[in-house]
Amino acid sequence: MKQLISIIFVSAVIILTSCGGNAELKKDAKNIAVAMCRNIETMNNLKAVNPGDSLKVIQLRAKEKQAEVEMTVLYQEFKAKYKDKLSDKKFSEEFAKELRKAMLDCPYLSKEDRASFEKDINK
Repeated sequence: MKQLISIIFVSAVIILTSCGGNAELKKDAKNIAVAMCRNIETMNNLKAVNPGDSLKVIQLRAKEKQAEVEMTVLYQEFKAKYKDKLSDKKFSEEFAKELRKAMLDCPYLSKEDRASFEKDINK
């Protein structure tokens, strides 16, 4: 009976640990997706802005620069956090799938990108 309880306990710890890791990966993918979505919005606004509206162009360029910095920081944090897993193909595939899922919440995603992400997720 003690052995059965020990096996159940160890199994529960392993399951909870792996679920926690997956939840953490989903959270990280979501944070990156939110930043990417803001960048897409800014890029779309830059394409649509009247070039003669120099104030708006300057504001959007500043947002673009801010997004670059944010993405760089997120990438560096991600690399530091998952440095031991970055070369693991399964981990990379799982992260890519979570990132695509999170990107589907972005209202600025093009129809083509949305269709591509949905297709990749459903593989």
